[in-house]
Amino acid sequence: MRPHLLGLGVLFGLLAAAACGSDSPPAGAGGDGGVASDGGGGGGGTSATCTSGAPVDGAWLSDPKMCLTVFASGLGAARQMAFAPNGDLFVAIGGGAGQIVALYDGDKDGASGASERSTFASAPDLNHGLTFSNDGRYLYASSPTTIYRWAYAPGDRAATGAAEVVVKGMPGGGHDTRTLVFDSTGRLYVNVGSSENVETDEGLTVRAQVRRFALPASVPAGGIDYAQGEVAASGLRNEVGLFVDADDHLWGVENGRDDLVDEAGVNVHNDNPGEEINLLDAPGARFYGYPLCWSEGKLASGAGPAAQWADTTVPAAMQKTDAWCRDTANVQPPKFVMTAHWAPLGVLQYTGGSLPFRGDLLVAAHGSWDKSPASGRVVARAAMKDGVITAVTPIVGQRGGDGNVTEGTWDARPVDVRQGAGGEVYFSDDLGGRVFRIGYTP
Repeated sequence: MRPHLLGLGVLFGLLAAAACGSDSPPAGAGGDGGVASDGGGGGGGTSATCTSGAPVDGAWLSDPKMCLTVFASGLGAARQMAFAPNGDLFVAIGGGAGQIVALYDGDKDGASGASERSTFASAPDLNHGLTFSNDGRYLYASSPTTIYRWAYAPGDRAATGAAEVVVKGMPGGGHDTRTLVFDSTGRLYVNVGSSENVETDEGLTVRAQVRRFALPASVPAGGIDYAQGEVAASGLRNEVGLFVDADDHLWGVENGRDDLVDEAGVNVHNDNPGEEINLLDAPGARFYGYPLCWSEGKLASGAGPAAQWADTTVPAAMQKTDAWCRDTANVQPPKFVMTAHWAPLGVLQYTGGSLPFRGDLLVAAHGSWDKSPASGRVVARAAMKDGVITAVTPIVGQRGGDGNVTEGTWDARPVDVRQGAGGEVYFSDDLGGRVFRIGYTP
């Protein structure tokens, strides 16, 4: 018998009068288009990115030297973000808006006000993905079925031409966000999540995977068919967060399945499966387990966090054994598991010299409905040592009555996380329609 569960476990923030740190995202802000920028930081110590500004009401910070302000508000469902070569911050607006908005800080007051933004472009059903090409000449965005691009020149805040279809025919429905990222060679990666909680049909041949496209110099009229993309990794239920680090490694964060029961029919979903941090180009198997296997989060008599278990709820013809799932020749295990149902949607490796997290991963955890009490709605640090993740802990979230972080009820739901050129960090919020800015004073 499988091990049983250990136990069951509106107001908007005040707008800052000035940003925490440099007056606006400086020219050259980056990390987008795949490869992380240095963020302007040095190899040792930290540089100040907090100057003034009202703290965000109700926010909790892990370090009193950190500050949190609102860079932009009133955006709608703010999703994936990308810094333009000139430092403007572009944001994909989902929730039916289908728009890309450029944010800037013309009056240098540390925030992008209502008059300091422009709708760059719109297209049918745009809902999440956004990135610049490595050379900065194009801005890419996605709908559930299509990847588009627009020509871009430094300083553009409105598209000067029509959208060009780059990839067509992606399977829609289900998990329908299509995150976009480039590696250093210019290959475009896109995630396509499962169509349902536990995918068990032929949809697995085209879904629950990350595909890459080596784009030709000239994209054919009408775009490249999705079927022509190479499967970079599969067995990924919904790998919304993608990031290519400075060493050209592809990282992803995965949203695990809901309503999990063990082989005895005991409900273990509250603490399982653990949400995964995956190295998607790790040596070995390119299959990451879903839907045949799941990663242990917390079990009363388990094998330990990240241990692989066979999912006994899939059809009998598909079922594997625990031993099969734990054979790394079959399944690539996660590099770390986070709290179940955190719903991580964004990830980056911090390379700046402002926040004291250099070399660590930062994760935006949106939070899920499928846990009681609720969890997530935090930005977390995945501490790295010698290339190994040693712990994942919140650094920003909601302040509880006891002064500590409380999860799952904040009026902000983090989606994407990006690093500015000065080392400050931005994260989007699709519940409150905001972009927040994290700074630090040594």
